[in-house]
Amino acid sequence: MMDTPFTRIVEGLNHTLENVVAPEIESPVVRGQLFAVVEILNQIQGRFDYRHDLMVQDIQVGRQMLTTLIEALEKAGIEISEEISTALEGPDLLGASGEQLREERSRVEAAVSAALDLLDAHRPDIPEAEKVEKTVLGQLGQNILRDMMLFRRQRFDRISQRDQEE
Repeated sequence: MMDTPFTRIVEGLNHTLENVVAPEIESPVVRGQLFAVVEILNQIQGRFDYRHDLMVQDIQVGRQMLTTLIEALEKAGIEISEEISTALEGPDLLGASGEQLREERSRVEAAVSAALDLLDAHRPDIPEAEKVEKTVLGQLGQNILRDMMLFRRQRFDRISQRDQEE
């Protein structure tokens, strides 16, 4: 069981709930609640699955954002903290464990946040600060859109289904 991917566990649970348990439930309200649980499991499974490729992509995009921010800050003569500058370097992403990737992604995200704060604090001194900020936030938005596309379409019609005999 410990080696079974979370996705397979959720799929098995959902199959049992939908095909074994649901047909035995007479109450449309209770059946609707059961299908709501199935949908919740479907929605959270993507958040618990280990996705090496997505974490690597998050780190790479974060480092690209950092590079853009650091270049703009350095061009304006603003001192960059070690927290920000060292986040451009890190472990071999392809050989890293899931825990190492999560830690690295958190470190890069904290550095991007700190660099954005620095950009905001020195906005008047940075040529084209708004353009830099839009570029960085656009990259972040693309990752958010990617994550949103990972969620499965909800099936509200099943959650609120009523018995045909009523």
